[in-house]
Amino acid sequence: MLGGRLRLWKGPAAMSLALFLLGLVAALSAYNVHRPVRRPGEVAVLTFTSAWLGGELPIHAALLFAGPALWLALSGGLETWIGGVGLVLVGVAGAAPIASWRQATRVATMVERDFGPITERMSPWRFVLPFVFGDAAVVRTPGIRREGERLRADLHRPATASRSEPAPILVFVHGGGWVLGFRRWQGRILMRRLARAGWTCVSIEYRLSPWATWPDPIIDVKRALTWVKRMAPRWGADPNRVVISGNSAGGHLAALAALTPNEAEFQPGFETEDTSVAALVAWYGIYDLIDRARAWPHGAMRRLWELLVMKQRLRNAPERFERASPLSHVSDTSPPTLLIHGTLDTVVPIASARAMWDTFETVAPGRCRLVEIEGAEHSFEVFWSRRAVYAVEAAVRWLEVTLESLDSVPAGGDAGRSKDEAIKRPPVV
Repeated sequence: MLGGRLRLWKGPAAMSLALFLLGLVAALSAYNVHRPVRRPGEVAVLTFTSAWLGGELPIHAALLFAGPALWLALSGGLETWIGGVGLVLVGVAGAAPIASWRQATRVATMVERDFGPITERMSPWRFVLPFVFGDAAVVRTPGIRREGERLRADLHRPATASRSEPAPILVFVHGGGWVLGFRRWQGRILMRRLARAGWTCVSIEYRLSPWATWPDPIIDVKRALTWVKRMAPRWGADPNRVVISGNSAGGHLAALAALTPNEAEFQPGFETEDTSVAALVAWYGIYDLIDRARAWPHGAMRRLWELLVMKQRLRNAPERFERASPLSHVSDTSPPTLLIHGTLDTVVPIASARAMWDTFETVAPGRCRLVEIEGAEHSFEVFWSRRAVYAVEAAVRWLEVTLESLDSVPAGGDAGRSKDEAIKRPPVV
């Protein structure tokens, strides 16, 4: 009898079962793209990868399931009803890319409405090879060692000079939960786009936990800003037009650096160095480590900070967590700020970005803009996708208008409008 049962699950029966299981996984993955798991935190982090890749690479995800499903169907998987159910599930999951495509189209409409016509289009090759970033118009110099440090940086500049005046500078801080991450692979689409426009872009690194303990990471970012300003003349760049940007944990560090210029607490040994920036662009960053707005549905981020980064309990050192929160440092002198966040972010809830924007509106009205990217998960701009291209275009257009506004205000502010009024001008081209 046992031998008969084993033979039953060979051949067509086994293929049917495999096709059903494949269809079930495909359907659950498609559902997770549009209704991602948000709690508990550990589960949300695990399912994030499926939602992230499926949402930003919907055609690739559909083909990933369609190929094996076709093979199983041709190998006898349709000889039982359960295999037919599996094939139907694969087909239903294959319709999910249509919804993702429509969402990306609405993002493009939003960008063009609020920031002007999109001039940068994604070529088909970028879509087919989403992790390839090479560009003949951009020269990348990797692994530059920062003065007196083991930390390194990558430099991105236009292959041919396109500006007669010193170029503005973007300093990019990579994400990775303060415990990992790679300067070489993050922020590449933004830096490529700006370098093509004549900017000088620098991707930096910082000490990672658990080997590092807070405030080591922010000290490293601040030191990087002083190094970039010293190096700017060699690169033909303007040390007075430095913009800082970062994603996720890098967004937290970029925001904290931008909102605490020249604060001795985060600049031990170089307190007199200038660490101010002209503007901030933060991608799905973490802005409040004590979660005053109750934006987080789980405590995973707090536990990460307590165990690996701060190495203290929040209840034992609330003032340290508060000082490490960018939201605590918003003031009426904060630099113009752009927050970009996905509406379906399960790693860092969009409610946290909204709380940051609300704080700006209370303390410094008009100095912050929040751009919500419909349907986007965490890390959505790490590789080429339609949403990534459109969001980057919005950031570039905002930066162009913001720097133009600042440059148009002469020293002393006696041209009929103050610098604050220039910053508050809506960033619409």
